[in-house]
Amino acid sequence: MKSYKVKLFGLLAASALLLTACGGTGSKDNVQAPAQSGDQPAPANKAPEPVTLNFFYNGFSESLTNEVKRMIETKFPHVTINMILHGTGKTINDVLLAGTEVDLAAFTMGQLFNVLDLQLASDLTDLIKKHQFDLGRLSDGVLDTVRGYSEKGDIPVMPYELNNSVLLYNKTIFNKFGLPYPTDGMTWDGVYDIVKKTSREDNGVVYRGFAYTGANPVYKNQLGLPFVDPQTNKAALNTDSWKKWLQTMTGFYALDNNKLQTSTADNLFFKDMVMALRTGPNPLDLLPPAIKNGLDWDAVSMPTFSAAESSGSQMNAPFYIIPPQSKKKDAAFEVIAYLMSDEVQSWGAKQGRVPIVKSRAVSDRFGEDLPFLKGTNYSKAVFAEKIAKPIRVTKYDGIARTELTNTLAKVATNGTDPNTALREAEELANKAIQEAKR
Repeated sequence: MKSYKVKLFGLLAASALLLTACGGTGSKDNVQAPAQSGDQPAPANKAPEPVTLNFFYNGFSESLTNEVKRMIETKFPHVTINMILHGTGKTINDVLLAGTEVDLAAFTMGQLFNVLDLQLASDLTDLIKKHQFDLGRLSDGVLDTVRGYSEKGDIPVMPYELNNSVLLYNKTIFNKFGLPYPTDGMTWDGVYDIVKKTSREDNGVVYRGFAYTGANPVYKNQLGLPFVDPQTNKAALNTDSWKKWLQTMTGFYALDNNKLQTSTADNLFFKDMVMALRTGPNPLDLLPPAIKNGLDWDAVSMPTFSAAESSGSQMNAPFYIIPPQSKKKDAAFEVIAYLMSDEVQSWGAKQGRVPIVKSRAVSDRFGEDLPFLKGTNYSKAVFAEKIAKPIRVTKYDGIARTELTNTLAKVATNGTDPNTALREAEELANKAIQEAKR
């Protein structure tokens, strides 16, 4: 692994030197040189030179990226966006090894450690100052989290929307059993009490109380626990705090009639409609067909641990980077600044994307293009989730997080003892970390 990264970075560096030697400093950037003092000021309103930006997009639909391209090129007529979509044979590694100079890239949170490990992100601090980008517009906790990604407190990435979660509930099930609806601000203990009452069999139908989707609880990490000790670079999973977290997040599946099934939580809630509560990633694509088929639903805020134990969820957000090899950093950052503007953030908010800026004018537009949200508590609930004080991350967090996700499924499915499961997870994570160091 180490030799591969050296080879990749060496190739990129060599390519950058070759391009510099052949082309000098004459990049087609849209940043004008500052006027010199004296009798010959720079011409006013000089049209920016045409520039093409190679924009790598990971984890998003073609329709979305086409719209992003259209908006950028409309805002900046001199800019041409060459959109490169992640896919088979087109990972970021494939693209760079092919000699393509990437000027701007977008990744999901799951790719963060790979991006940082391969040194694909440059510090944006100077560009932020140069272009007078107002960091105060970002939601509380965003900047602290981003600075935590760097040992020097740099700003290596620019997150551009939040992956907040809510707790959905099936009103029909609560009505059937004469139970009060869930409320905003519940703890996981409160959810457990509801699950006990809604996990039951009635007239041959098994109703399940609750499930979450995928690794959502791991990413949220609401207790703010480290995955890896930054001092030793060893996994830090076999602790009393992680045991408490694991017992809480798997206790629901120990209840009768709520055993973890091979059917996904999404199918049980949206398709079969036999699940009372569900949380997970953004559900807005799944709701319209379910509503059409008769789902009577609403939402409350994401449950938390007690206030004494947790201040919120760890930030989970896709992000932009500018690779250090790009010779068009100023043009690339101007694009980022535009994509972070109230105009574009409002465009996303109307479609149900949680804006990362704290402008009330932007957040008030949330869900405007989604008529099925009208009359529900969803918009209020999704903004209730707060970003917690960030943990200190390491380049090996992804390894430990993967093992913890596997452990979560193992305990929930098989009833494995949490102490044993965490000990094994830590051992496997440390073994993988050692392999990654080679």
